[in-house]
Amino acid sequence: MSASKTVAIFFSSGAFGDCARHAILHAMDSEQISKIKVYASKKNMPSLDDANWKCGCEVDHGAEMKKSPNFSKIEMITIDVTNKDEMESKLDLVGVDAVISGLGNRQIFHGDRVGRKGTRNVGKAMAKANIDRIVAMSSMGVNEDKPCMEWRTEGKFMAALFNTVSRREYKDIAGMENDVRATDLNYLLVRPVGLGEGCVPRGEYFIQKKKFEDALGPNMAKSDVGRFLLDQVLTPTYEKSAVVIGADPKEAYDSFERAGMASNEGEEKETTKK
Repeated sequence: MSASKTVAIFFSSGAFGDCARHAILHAMDSEQISKIKVYASKKNMPSLDDANWKCGCEVDHGAEMKKSPNFSKIEMITIDVTNKDEMESKLDLVGVDAVISGLGNRQIFHGDRVGRKGTRNVGKAMAKANIDRIVAMSSMGVNEDKPCMEWRTEGKFMAALFNTVSRREYKDIAGMENDVRATDLNYLLVRPVGLGEGCVPRGEYFIQKKKFEDALGPNMAKSDVGRFLLDQVLTPTYEKSAVVIGADPKEAYDSFERAGMASNEGEEKETTKK
């Protein structure tokens, strides 16, 4: 990719979209990003004006974004990512270096299940524009990431939801992952744990390197996920893969040991602090 990059960011409603919206803020502040093309539906685009983006950041995001000297980097395009005609007429990825997707969600009865169809349409457009890199929001406990959050009881609860009232959400997310993996794209599927609305950003993230051996802090801030999404656009370190990402592993060791698993507290973890 070129030294000065253009990134396209897609978001829908729900926690996935919240993380993508935070990626917009990080991209605005990055000297390596010259332009940000933001795509969302007519219903969801106005959420950029909201003071609180369902996060623990404790700032007025809508006002801060508009006051930023880098606000001119942003181009906002309303679009229905599930509508073929709109995608063909409104989606312009010429000059875009990489894509961040916050489409779909894992929330109960939330709706806006646009992950699979929307990402499939975005992927087709990327192929036509010769864009290789996509960093897409997904979920813990999807496809091969089972059992979900094996070091905490919350993982069993999430698995139960996916098997019952959130089956449609699971099918949408899992289908999205499978479709992306079937393409030639250089993809990264990001599976965060937590995303609580009151979780305060810490400027860091941690990756689970090996299932059943590495634990993660159970609640990760949406802003920190947004940072990871952008970092993986600017300096890709995971390619054609899926990663589970969370907060400081030190917060998980008690529950990890209660689950009868070995604690790896002394093992070096991959982390980035900003």
